Amino acid sequence: MTTEHKHRPVTEIETITPRFCETDALGHINNVSYAAWLEQGRMRYFMTNLDKDRNPFMLVKIEINYRNESFHGTDVEVHTYLSRLGNSSLTLSQNIYQNGNHVVESTTTLVNYDFDNKCSLAFDETQRAQLTALMG
Repeated sequence: MTTEHKHRPVTEIETITPRFCETDALGHINNVSYAAWLEQGRMRYFMTNLDKDRNPFMLVKIEINYRNESFHGTDVEVHTYLSRLGNSSLTLSQNIYQNGNHVVESTTTLVNYDFDNKCSLAFDETQRAQLTALMG
């Protein structure tokens, strides 16, 4: 069973100040920094909206599309929301903006995971209800 969001989902926004060390020789933010910023956005989303002890997720896929350059000296915003809910996995969609410019778009697939038995777990009723509510 897969659920796609049809309404406005709960979106968390994490503001990040780019560090000088994250720039390349041309003054652009290095592409490696975006993965760390996306992780920071995901952590804010989970810490704000979910019980971390009840939702043992494992990241299994990340796609990053670079749309525009960004620079040191101006904050960026990482927008994160739940865009798909499957039987045992979910997809978070994320966008990074700087000065109103869409810099990065990303999707991340995470699996509800049993770390003791090394296998995925279907979401239980409580998890599914909580996650469905986040989709709007």
